[in-house]
Amino acid sequence: MSRIEKVIDKSHWNRREHFEHFSALDDPFFGVTVNIDCTKAYRQAKEKGISFSLLVLHRIITTACKVEEFRYRIDGDDIVCYDSLVPEATIARADHTFSFASFEYDADENLFIQKAKTEIERLQHTTGLNKSDTFHPNAIHYSAVPWFTFTDMKHPTNMRSGDSVPKISTGKFFREGERLLMPVSITCHHGLMDGYHIGKFIELLDL
Repeated sequence: MSRIEKVIDKSHWNRREHFEHFSALDDPFFGVTVNIDCTKAYRQAKEKGISFSLLVLHRIITTACKVEEFRYRIDGDDIVCYDSLVPEATIARADHTFSFASFEYDADENLFIQKAKTEIERLQHTTGLNKSDTFHPNAIHYSAVPWFTFTDMKHPTNMRSGDSVPKISTGKFFREGERLLMPVSITCHHGLMDGYHIGKFIELLDL
């Protein structure tokens, strides 16, 4: 079960003015898109006979949890830090609609993938968005876009709700020499983090 690890003391927070400045904007989110080498993850998924997409998702969530700022959320007048993250994703159906999904995180990537596959199979036989089981405050919103590569990604946000959830998307991988590269879009609330923190995430992400 996820819990709040700590409440940020804004009166002594070195980002207090940054938070106040960006939170006053109509859209305080910023984002970057980078090409990440996914050669190893693709090879490992093929060797193990497991889902490449779910393996990537597990490693993204595991990495995001290591960067504290990815666990910060705005909660009313407070800024809280959760002790863990919940991966929430979009699941494609045969009729070209999709469902929201919430997966139970497990440090063991094989167990995570197994449980996630079961949930995906269930959701593929449903209709609608499945909103009642998603939108946890400590989520990372993830979407795989395997149909094309991209150099940028615009995510919908709801400023009226005080949205502060990071959003990460991956695109279709492509070959560059002997390497497979995949575009990864990371979008975050600028009041809670800067490019430095996204840089830490990219540096730690081992695909």
